[in-house]
Amino acid sequence: MKLQGKYNLHMPCDKVKAFIQLTRPLFLGGAVLLYLLGAALAWAQGTVIDWVRLLLGQLLVTSIQLTTHYANEYYDYEVDAAIGSARTPFSGGSGILVSGQLDRAVALRATHMCLISAVIMVTVCGLLSPLMWIIGTLALLGGYFYSAPPVKLEGSGWGELVTSILTAVLVPLTGYVMQAEHFDPIVLQICAPFVLIYVAMILTFEFPDYPADKAIGKRTITVRIGLQQAAWLHNGLLIGGFVWMFAAAPRNPLLWLAVPLAVWQIAGVAWRARSGWRRFALLSGGAVALAGLVPLLWLIGVMIELVT
Repeated sequence: MKLQGKYNLHMPCDKVKAFIQLTRPLFLGGAVLLYLLGAALAWAQGTVIDWVRLLLGQLLVTSIQLTTHYANEYYDYEVDAAIGSARTPFSGGSGILVSGQLDRAVALRATHMCLISAVIMVTVCGLLSPLMWIIGTLALLGGYFYSAPPVKLEGSGWGELVTSILTAVLVPLTGYVMQAEHFDPIVLQICAPFVLIYVAMILTFEFPDYPADKAIGKRTITVRIGLQQAAWLHNGLLIGGFVWMFAAAPRNPLLWLAVPLAVWQIAGVAWRARSGWRRFALLSGGAVALAGLVPLLWLIGVMIELVT
């Protein structure tokens, strides 16, 4: 009886921990940085920050992001199961459903709840800033149908680009529009290079998934063009992204701090393409770090200009 009581005490904690892992909290932080960057750009133009709007916009971003995460966990179940030991902390899903820690239906219910929340937040933010009707609706549809049928953008050959635009452009644009209430091309000028860096990050997620994706018939870019060509594409995207970024912001010296990590990523992919594909966790972890570091350095640069 004592052992049974102990078991019952710990089971709810195990389920909560598993659900947190299902949420993939690490990726939520990157969207916060991008959102705050957009708000900071509005502040740099003289807009007084409205903290209520700031919170509501972040709730919109997070609800759409959670909808995307849970839908991906549910609809990618077969592929995630096929990946097996090739899963990394950053690719192949969370592994929570395929390991049996949570029932697959949990992800579906979470998707529906977050979808409802996202629709509510699109409505609220749209009433405050009419442009948010367009931005929020595009982000929600793109995020949900990235994995969900009948569209399943992730295997269309366009999924990598679409999800990168949703994250690297629409998230900071949400932060900007929720404060400034209008569109400014400066947001696109700053964030467009992020899109290339984010596509490169997604490719590092696809490298370890390649055998399973190919076997299941998930037609990602890496499956379509092969590992070697995807390696060249990754390196070209990172080089192009940084050249574009420095051309758009020649007076932001902080961005140079991200160059060593970018060079490390490029060298790592080139080395794996020649010597064999392994140590995927290190590669994808570096990609996630780079995708978070670049907007963080931009945000710090904007904040320094504001206070000096």
